[in-house]
Amino acid sequence: MGETMLIMRKRLIPGSRVEEGLRLSAAMMGMDYMPIMVFVDNGVEILLPDSLYKNNLKDYLMVVSDMAGVYALEESLQEHEISLDDLESSVDVTVIDADELAEMAKKCTIITSF
Repeated sequence: MGETMLIMRKRLIPGSRVEEGLRLSAAMMGMDYMPIMVFVDNGVEILLPDSLYKNNLKDYLMVVSDMAGVYALEESLQEHEISLDDLESSVDVTVIDADELAEMAKKCTIITSF
C-alpha cells in the first residue's frame, strides 16, 4: 500500500469530522502505518495552543508529530496571520508551500480531507 495523506482543512469543533481525522491518525499509527498529516485553510487553527479541547486529541497530534510528521501550508498560515511562534510548542510542525504539498500528494495512493 502506498502513502496516505490526511488533510485537515476545517476548524476543530466538538464532534466534527476533523476530530475523527485526528483519531484516525492515531489508529493508523497503532497499526504501524504512518500517515502524512497536512493542515491547510482553516485547519491551521488546530495547531494553535488551546485549540485541542480534549487532552487525547492533543496527544494524538503530538504522537503524529513525533513519529510521522505534521505539515502546515505556508499560504494558509499567512492567510490566517499565524507564525510558527504562535503554534503549539509541543507539536513539531514543518511548513511547506503549495508546490511541496503537490509533490507530497503525488506519492500518495490515498488522500482524504477532514
